[in-house]
Amino acid sequence: MGSHVKFIIRSSFNSRSPYSMRMLPVAAVALSMPFAVAAHTIDLAVGDDAFRAAYEGDVAPAAGGMLRADVGALHNEDDGDLIHLGLKVRGDAGGYTVGVEGALGATLYWAGIDDPDEDVSAVALTGELHVTPQDWDRVRLAFTLNYAPEVLTFGEGESLLDTAARLEYEVLQETRVYLGYRLARVELEQGGDQDLHQGAQLGINITF
Repeated sequence: MGSHVKFIIRSSFNSRSPYSMRMLPVAAVALSMPFAVAAHTIDLAVGDDAFRAAYEGDVAPAAGGMLRADVGALHNEDDGDLIHLGLKVRGDAGGYTVGVEGALGATLYWAGIDDPDEDVSAVALTGELHVTPQDWDRVRLAFTLNYAPEVLTFGEGESLLDTAARLEYEVLQETRVYLGYRLARVELEQGGDQDLHQGAQLGINITF
């Protein structure tokens, strides 16, 4: 499993970017986590000027679902980099709703902004919703919200928002392609809002 995480981290960083060194502490934490996983998911997405790669896996059973960990990075060629490391509990919504899964947790973020040259870290509250219509089981709607208010944002930032919505279609067993929208925004103390990604994204999600 460790090789999968190392691949994601290496492939997500731009070795020529000065922000790669800033990402090393979070990457080290990710590599040291005890991933006793039973399921793995690789997620790759591309937008006009940004690329995102992420890995997610089961850690241990939890009340009402499964404790899952995820690590990933977003690189914007013009604006900077955003990496994350999160833990969440995911399970059937309410325990009884067929085709609806939810997740709640927390995510550590580290952003390197190009202009102005700033570092921002944050602890975001995480919520997810996955809906699979009963009559269209190859289709899935997915919504993600990660938000860190000022009290949980550090460095030169005042808040952080990373949210996405997408429509997925299962083309092969456990392999989905999707079209969606992502907004990854850091509010700085000076300099206003900095969007590391805002717009459509095309991606692939593979579970194994």
